[in-house]
Amino acid sequence: MDGGIAAVAVGGAGLLTGSLTRTFGRGRQAVAKQSAAPVPGAAAPAPTVPAASVPVGGSAQVKDPATGDAVYIVQPTAGQYCGLSSVCTHSGCAVDAPKNGRLYCPCHGSRFDAGTGAVVNGPAVKPLPKYTVTKDGDQLTLGPQQS
Repeated sequence: MDGGIAAVAVGGAGLLTGSLTRTFGRGRQAVAKQSAAPVPGAAAPAPTVPAASVPVGGSAQVKDPATGDAVYIVQPTAGQYCGLSSVCTHSGCAVDAPKNGRLYCPCHGSRFDAGTGAVVNGPAVKPLPKYTVTKDGDQLTLGPQQS
């Protein structure tokens, strides 16, 4: 009797495995057909925002096309733009959008200068990574991270 139960259990597990494989396999194939595969070596388009959306002392949020991390495009003084990573250099938490000239990390309290990314108070000791930002007409384009 135990052999019969084991045979039914093994057979049932095989049917379940086959069913799951068919179900999940179809999902992967459908996704592959719906989206074009990225071309190796092709750069993702650089994010842009209207310059009017970044007032002096304000910011706009875009995504770094290389990492997917949020980047704040800021204008600390009239006509001067830069990008600052939203990833705190202390423990990798997301810092809040710039407010009153500062970016604040809610995880451990680090504060950064919203114009330069410099540490205002720790525990972070490294500044936020900076990105170049270029203005072309009324558009701001996020450039590469500066080293």
